[in-house]
Amino acid sequence: MSRIEKFAKRWDREIKEPVTSKVKSLIVPDTPLKYKIDVAMNKLKAQLGRLDQVSARLMERDKQIFGRVVEAFVKHEMDRATLYANELAELRKMSKIILFSKLSLEKVLLRLGTIKEVGELVVAMAPAVEVVRNIKSSLSGILPDAERELGELSEILNNLVVEAGQVTGQALMLEATEEAQKILEEAMAVAEQKMKEKLPEVPTFEAERLNRQSTSR
Repeated sequence: MSRIEKFAKRWDREIKEPVTSKVKSLIVPDTPLKYKIDVAMNKLKAQLGRLDQVSARLMERDKQIFGRVVEAFVKHEMDRATLYANELAELRKMSKIILFSKLSLEKVLLRLGTIKEVGELVVAMAPAVEVVRNIKSSLSGILPDAERELGELSEILNNLVVEAGQVTGQALMLEATEEAQKILEEAMAVAEQKMKEKLPEVPTFEAERLNRQSTSR
């Protein structure tokens, strides 16, 4: 049997074990690759749903604090305005990381869907592994639970890459790749643009000074 035939057989073989035993045997060689990709995609979807919830809470909090900044400026309470503005700046850093992570993981989910349908596992999987590793690090100080889940997902994807390489006889590099870096950079650019579009600009002290000058004339 040729390597291609062997890979095709592994790719589409029917699974007869009960679901519980399937979950426990993710790294067992007898488990078809498509099933493992399904497991990875389901984990990704769960994390994306959670990031959506966190993002919504942060956006609501952003509106509240922004309102307090504006109120403080209107009352010329500059110390209070500074306090809220600094808090808002930190909040928006978190929002940006969450949005960046969400966009990056959406790209990984799209990649896995393509891999599942086309079967170009060996060539296309390595960048996805690296992206998940980067997002795991980005969320480490914000969402510890997400960090743990992404660690498990990274392990599943890594096992897929190693196993697929063994099946096809291809050697794979799991270090950072140019494609993975490109995915992350694109996600960051989109995240920054969306943040600018969604969130109002925080009032500045210079704007307050000019406003005072205009009202005093």
